[in-house]
Amino acid sequence: MIALQKTDIDRDRFDRDGFVILQILDEQETAHYLAEAEKLIQPVPALATAAQGSSDQAYQHLGDRLEDYGREPKNYYFHLINNLQARPLHGAFHHPNILTTIEKLLGPELILNNGTMFAAEAGITYSLGWHRDVIQIPQDEIEDFLFSPDWFHNNVQVNMALREDRCLWVVPGSHRRPNTPEENAAFAGSKHYAPLEAEMPGAVEVVLRPGQAAFYNNNILHNGFCERLANPRRTIHLGYHTNTRKPSWHFYLLDADKIDEEFLAGVSPELRAMMIQYKACRQKYPRMADTWQRGWV
Repeated sequence: MIALQKTDIDRDRFDRDGFVILQILDEQETAHYLAEAEKLIQPVPALATAAQGSSDQAYQHLGDRLEDYGREPKNYYFHLINNLQARPLHGAFHHPNILTTIEKLLGPELILNNGTMFAAEAGITYSLGWHRDVIQIPQDEIEDFLFSPDWFHNNVQVNMALREDRCLWVVPGSHRRPNTPEENAAFAGSKHYAPLEAEMPGAVEVVLRPGQAAFYNNNILHNGFCERLANPRRTIHLGYHTNTRKPSWHFYLLDADKIDEEFLAGVSPELRAMMIQYKACRQKYPRMADTWQRGWV
């Protein structure tokens, strides 16, 4: 296992750019999680490539039923926390290198609020519109103060690649400021998603090698794009916040109703503890609508 040193995470760079890339898994761990991911999904070879044609649906990360994987040429987005079939992947959610890094970015008492996987086959064309992760907020309530150094962005997302991944693009530094006039033009009046064909000034491609992870502030302008996948995509996607501060709107994506005693009895002790913490936080802060109001942080 790779032991993180204090110099491995550049906090100043993360605060400035909104993202950093680190090697998290060694070769053995990467191979282990990749093998478990492949067991979890069973591609349909005849239908799993873009050669069958494309549609608007093919450009989105839709689909959560493991049994449907590969039946349409698209990027899938599987929720793993509540799926006991995915238990062999749950160890990634509390991997010490992940938690150590995020603790350095946010602080202690971390709470997991997202555990998913992006999956697609080679040949897929993928494009998700430019956005900040403010989809839960009504457009007319998205205010500029949310994107400033004064607002504590209590969320870090992680894309951890089990195969090479070139799908994430970001605009460095955009998490600390409102949209520029050029960015507003690209969004064409929306505050949620830009049109698929929009070009975003200053965008950079985030290239992840197997075992590497991108840690990023979820308020950063980002999208998912690959003109055509050169290899299958298997990327674990995670989200965390610190319980020492109030949660953000993104905390509420996880379906807390599914975290029942039957579920808790079937997961690892580590994930069970994390989910009990999550439920306690939901009870303490039951209203998502509070999280984007002035004075919340």
